Amino acid sequence: MKRIFFIISIAIILGMGYIALMNITNPVDIHYLKGYAYTLDASNMYVSKSLNVGIYTMITFILGLFAGAGTVALFLGIQNDKMKAYKRELEKTCVTGEASASKVKVLEAKIKTLENAFNTVVDERTKMEVQIKELSAEVENLKG
Repeated sequence: MKRIFFIISIAIILGMGYIALMNITNPVDIHYLKGYAYTLDASNMYVSKSLNVGIYTMITFILGLFAGAGTVALFLGIQNDKMKAYKRELEKTCVTGEASASKVKVLEAKIKTLENAFNTVVDERTKMEVQIKELSAEVENLKG
């Protein structure tokens, strides 16, 4: 899509250049101020300047380029600000996710430690029960 717009814009630029070149000798009157018509003479109503069509076309083209570049820069700046804000929020989310992941890892390590301690206590209890049974059997032998 970008290539199509690029090709179209190049064609427009070349077309405007061709029109300006073909009409370089033709004059055009540009009215830039409207005067007050106190007289019936129509020639005094406007303040005007006579230019070649080619120069007029080039001036209009250059002013259009600057206006377009300014508009694009405005919207591009707005988009860049939005992207920066989105990146900051994404980084905050990522940091929060990493903090949550590290908390989960710490809790898993604590659970493993508690399981090992529980297994150790259960093993010692089993050994003590065996010793109690052996001692009970020896006491019974001594009584009997």
